[in-house]
This record gives sequence, C-alpha cells and structure tokens, in this order.
Amino acid sequence: MKRFIALLLVIIMATSLVACGGKTTEPKPDASNTGSGDEGKIYKIVYANTVPDSNPQAIYAKYMAERMKELSGGRLQMTVYNNNQLGDFVSCFNQMQINGTVQMGDVSSASITSASTLFTPFSLPFLFKSKEQSFNYFDNSETIKKIEEEFVKETNVRVLGYFYNDARALTNSKRAVSKPDDCKGLKLRVMQSDVYIKTFEALGASPISMSFSELFTALQQKNVDGQDNGLILTMDSKFNEVQKYFTDLNHVQDTSVIFISEDFWKSLPEDLQQIIQQAVDEAVEKEREEYAKRLDSYMEELKKTVEVTILTDEQRAAFKEKCKPVYEWYKETYPQYDLDAIMADIEKY
Repeated sequence: MKRFIALLLVIIMATSLVACGGKTTEPKPDASNTGSGDEGKIYKIVYANTVPDSNPQAIYAKYMAERMKELSGGRLQMTVYNNNQLGDFVSCFNQMQINGTVQMGDVSSASITSASTLFTPFSLPFLFKSKEQSFNYFDNSETIKKIEEEFVKETNVRVLGYFYNDARALTNSKRAVSKPDDCKGLKLRVMQSDVYIKTFEALGASPISMSFSELFTALQQKNVDGQDNGLILTMDSKFNEVQKYFTDLNHVQDTSVIFISEDFWKSLPEDLQQIIQQAVDEAVEKEREEYAKRLDSYMEELKKTVEVTILTDEQRAAFKEKCKPVYEWYKETYPQYDLDAIMADIEKY
C-alpha cells in the first residue's frame, strides 16, 4: 500500500510538471522596444497658411503632408488649409499655442511680432546680400538655434524649418519707383511689423498695417496704393491685375517659418517627431528649388501687364542708405538683442 501511494504521488507530480511545462504564455509587448507603444493610434494635424494654392509654400506644405502619411504608415494624417481658409495667421498661431484647432502652419517671420519679437532682426532692410546667404544662415547658425529655443519658451510653439518667401519687391498703382524719393506719399500695405513700418517711413511712404487676406480688395478699391511682397506671391495672388508698377527692391530676403504646437509635439512618440522633421526638411529643400525655377517665367508674365523697374546696384544702394536710421531705431527699441553681433554672425555666411 505504501508503495502504491508513493507511486501515485510521483505520477501526480509528473503530470503537474508536464502541464506547467506545456503552457505557452505570450509575452506582453514592451513599449520601450517598439519606438512608440501606440502604433495603431492616428494623429491628425491641421496646417494653416496664407498663400494661394499655386504658391510653392502651399504646394510643398501638401507634399509635407503626403510624406508624413507615407513615412508613418498612415499614423500621421495632415490636412492643409491654404489661402487664409482658417482665418488670419495671428488667430491660427494662437490656436497652435494652446494645441487648439490648428497644430501646424507657416508664415513670414515678420508676422509673428505680436507673439514674440525674437525674429524681428531678420525683417531689417537689406540685412542679407542674397537668398543663398539667408538659407545658409537660417539652416546653420547657432544664433538661430538659440532663438528657436527661446521662441518655444516664450510662445509654446516650436520652429521646424524655413520656407523661402522670396525677395520682397514693391508694387504700386501710382508711378514707377527707381529712387527713394519716388516712394514719398505712397500708401503701402505692410505686415503688422514695426520694423516694416519704420522701413517705409524712412523711405517717405505712408505704411499701413493690414492682414494679407484683406490686401487684394484694398488694392482693388484704392484704399492702399501698393504692397511689398515677392514676385511669385504677387503673381499667384493676382496683384498684377490691380497694380501698374513693379520694382525689384529686394529689401528683405524673406523666410516663412514652419511652426508646430509644442503641446502637440510633446504628445507624439519620438519616431513620429522624427518623421515630421524629415518631411519638413524635404519640403523646405524642394520649395526653395521651386522658387528658383519659377522666377524667370513669372517675370516674363509680369512684364505683359505691369511696368517693371529692375534696379541697378547703385540705385539699390541709395535705398539702403536711406534706411540706415532704421537700424539705429532698432537698437534703441530692442536693446535686448545685440544687433551688431547678429550682423557679424550673418557675415560669416
């Protein structure tokens, strides 16, 4: 009997061990090894800008959206609203600050002074010698990186890159402009930027701040005489239909800053942050190339409807000289920024 009981206990124990050894337990996924831990989650992005659909910035914002979707396997889905469809950019920027109805967008750096003055030095007249110099500076300067770090602290909005917004030119309906005195008395729409206002005051014009969305109607109804956007945006916006004269003043090599809500950015897994940055970098490179390709053909079209003045180096130097007081005003108004150091830094590029 004792032997039987002992044998029975051995059989029971062996059966139990086999059962335990044969059980397959699937390991739980380790989020730290997957890159995000939420591969199935879809992140929707609303992107706002001010330019028409045909503008390179608008085209490559949509390219950016396509690349995000492709690279993320559909986890990033961005909808682009061009041409002020969601309202003026100030209100859209405010939405980015709180991660509201808009998460991303782009606009000229001069348009964000109501939120931060950190980018105001780059609206100063004749600061950059060429678009190539501005590209190199914005892409590589340590000063710019520090400004971006301060900007996100001030605004809760992150900078991701810089579209080219063209060399700003001057159009008007009154007269050809080839020297500073020709600007006297012209009512010119400018962005909501005190630097732009001071620049055209120095040239003797009467600058009027106005949202871009209101500009065509204001030109058409003669509420203002002219404006100072680049060749491509001037043509894409059909300003040549309500203007008679164009001058390639080139007083600002303008950038359109690409923004994203910092709250939204922080909500993203790291792999999706990297994908967004890659899509932005690709779009910026292609958008700048597109601008260069269009310039000659757009100028030929412009000449069919508008009298065009191409300034000589000597003529442009006269405008630059007239704008020198703007720099002194800037140093007095914004003593927190070392303008001399910024200008010296730009010269390296």
